[in-house]
Amino acid sequence: MLYLKNSRYWLTGFTTLLFFLIVIPANADDATVSLPPLNPSPLIESAPGGLPQMEAGEQLPSFDQPNINVFKDPQGKYTITFPQGTTQQQGPDDNIVAFSLPDQAKAYIPMVTNPEANQEAFLDIEDDILGQGGSKVGQSVIQVGNRTAQVNLYGMEGSALSDMTGEEFSQNLKYAIVMVLYPNTNLMTLIILPKDAYNNAQPWILETIKGVIFQ
Repeated sequence: MLYLKNSRYWLTGFTTLLFFLIVIPANADDATVSLPPLNPSPLIESAPGGLPQMEAGEQLPSFDQPNINVFKDPQGKYTITFPQGTTQQQGPDDNIVAFSLPDQAKAYIPMVTNPEANQEAFLDIEDDILGQGGSKVGQSVIQVGNRTAQVNLYGMEGSALSDMTGEEFSQNLKYAIVMVLYPNTNLMTLIILPKDAYNNAQPWILETIKGVIFQ
């Protein structure tokens, strides 16, 4: 009796196993679960072989302190291109835009509203240079499109330059000051760099002077 009882349990288990092995697989195709299709976002469409396209009106993000080489006048009157690697810095005051350039150079652009104020600022800065120990080395006139640029070159000790500008310059170095006036415009630039770096820097300085575009 115990044998028959155990046999009955064994037979029931075997029948159940056959059900899972034969009946369930026969319906497996109907029960297969698949992932939903990856539909693209309605806000981003893929370009053929390229990056997703932005919605109209969107713009790329910008950095607070970009590594830039193009400066546009806030009044829209000119665009000046500096060498690659130029970085905009904090100016000595709100009316001067400052840049760090190659060859340990710094550039300054005074923000003036009209050509008369620009001419006056140019003469005032020259008086400061000459009145605080600087010396005028030479000058030239460079053609810039249909305009000209007046270029004055000065030499000045780092200690006197620091006193004049309030900026930090090496006390034991002599510096070259390239001051550029674009007559009848609101643009003037000052490029200051160690005297020993001036000769090697002349190509990009000249390119910067001649690369100004006036609107």
